[in-house]
Amino acid sequence: MRRISAMTIKYRPDIDGLRAVAVFLVVVYHAFPSHLTGGFIGVDVFFVISGFLITSIISKEIKNGKFTVIGFYKRRIDRIFPSLIIVMMFVFVFGWFVLLPDEYKQSGKMLAASSVFMTNIVLFRDVGYFDISSNLKPLLHLWSLGIEEQFYLAFPLILLIIKKTKSSVIFVLSILIVFSFLPNLYTNSPDRAFYLPQYRMWELLSGSILALSIHKITYFNKWIRNTLSFIGLILILAPSFVFTNDMVFPGWIITIPILGSILIIGFGKNSIINNYILSSKIFVFMGLISFPLYLWHWPLFSFANIISGNNTNTSTMLILLAASVMLSIFTYKAVETPLKKIRSSKFKTIPLLLSVLSIGILGFVTYIQNGLPDRSSMEYVRNANEQLTGPMWQYTQNKICMENYKTELSHEFPWWFCMLKKDSEPDMIIIGNSYANHLYPAFALNRNLKNINVLSIGKSDPTIGVDPNSNTTEKKQAIFIDEIIRNSPSIKYIILSGLNQRPTEDYIIRLKKRIGSINKENIKIIIFAPHLIIKQDIKTCLGRPLRGVSDKCTIPIDDIRVLRANFKLMQSSLTKEFPSLLFFDPNDIFCDESACSSIKNGLPLYRDEYSHLSQYASELIGVNFAEWAKINLPDITE
Repeated sequence: MRRISAMTIKYRPDIDGLRAVAVFLVVVYHAFPSHLTGGFIGVDVFFVISGFLITSIISKEIKNGKFTVIGFYKRRIDRIFPSLIIVMMFVFVFGWFVLLPDEYKQSGKMLAASSVFMTNIVLFRDVGYFDISSNLKPLLHLWSLGIEEQFYLAFPLILLIIKKTKSSVIFVLSILIVFSFLPNLYTNSPDRAFYLPQYRMWELLSGSILALSIHKITYFNKWIRNTLSFIGLILILAPSFVFTNDMVFPGWIITIPILGSILIIGFGKNSIINNYILSSKIFVFMGLISFPLYLWHWPLFSFANIISGNNTNTSTMLILLAASVMLSIFTYKAVETPLKKIRSSKFKTIPLLLSVLSIGILGFVTYIQNGLPDRSSMEYVRNANEQLTGPMWQYTQNKICMENYKTELSHEFPWWFCMLKKDSEPDMIIIGNSYANHLYPAFALNRNLKNINVLSIGKSDPTIGVDPNSNTTEKKQAIFIDEIIRNSPSIKYIILSGLNQRPTEDYIIRLKKRIGSINKENIKIIIFAPHLIIKQDIKTCLGRPLRGVSDKCTIPIDDIRVLRANFKLMQSSLTKEFPSLLFFDPNDIFCDESACSSIKNGLPLYRDEYSHLSQYASELIGVNFAEWAKINLPDITE
């Protein structure tokens, strides 16, 4: 992504041209992923180029006795930081005005991570069921920069150690390639293979070995060079149209564009493709601006997706493409080029380093301050934003519950809900997944009910565990919860929620089996109807700078009709076997006689893009439940 100084090794314009191809693939893929489904392999082409050029420089300096580790890192700072600082500041400043607090908090975390080249590590740790869409992370693309710099933190030292021990450089690097590549074939974690440097370093090392052995492949005739260069280009372009996100990546398939890059760099010098296409003025110029273009394009695309509710149209994307190119040209000519003339570390390297670290500190402060919700730009959505807490909210776990109901299950699942209102035996237990847990405030904060002690525990649909296909951990969860009920005579009410919206006959059979396992004479079981699911991120229903309030925040009235019809069929079947069951429909908070909405009194009824209810919605349900209980459960009301 960065052009290496021609002062250190002989400049090859065709490599800048190959950079242009790589950045074109990445940018077009990010703009129009359905048209260039495998354009993401452009990053892997960059890795090979980077490994080739950096190794060429280091090996030559080591050979001449001029290499120093400090000098190497100084050059990295001088090349990378100027453009990086501009883009990071843009993300921080623009985000100040347009990002909601939870979005700005995540942006701050990514700024902090980017300042120390740990973006890939943070992204890997954040991967999960409730992770936000990648389109909504303005600094997502810096994962590749993280991998590069983590690799180069150790690579010069490895070369020096190899030289000191008088080992074969190519042999040692080949061994490292094998140890890096093979885990890609056997790992059960694609995210680990994608983000972590130990799985990716073989790509850079492929370029390194090419740099160390290229002098041995200079004797091929022109016909062979032309053929191999052409094959190399095909091996890069074809996967760009054939590969998709659904493939296991990186895996063995990534060897195809890697081999293509090696053929073009190693065998294509003086070939027709390298000399007349990749070395043409337009390709070389695009290669020269490839690093700032890579840095600029994704924040622009991401902010557009955030503002538009992940619905950026084609014309807007084309404008953003043009803007990315213009900003890249400006950055290259007005920032990168003038700074190259400054030699003094005192006036360049140190200020650049301090600037990046300062931005990182700003990002960290933004993160620990929860996205600076008191920004003046957020005043108009402050009350609404308090409801947008995300999937893991303040009612996920509390200390009282975790101490009273200790279980290894809390560590075996990616997340575990455990909330207990008071440090005493519970009167009510809420069973189900996250769609059950979001009812906790409805009961725990409800002043219209008697002072009941409510317990919300578990993380799965109530039928999971009795399903023959349930895994061992899920079965253990069902047994654990059933034991709580059996050993807690204080429990008088069981809430079952988070049920399937389209229950099959088999699902109802499993639900009956679960109800049978917890049904007792002195316990009232209340079945909650599934709640309405929204089809867009609730944030699109809130106005923000550069965009008004969305007109798509209504929920089709047919959705509630279908939902209630399905629930009625399930209710009828369950009642035949368990006549004492009670049923409650929480969906009145969304709908009147003519329409349903995800907003009420200016506040969101959902807290995230996964249709989890907000605290406000949960409390409204609690009010309705109390009214319903006056007739159906009079002993629970005040």
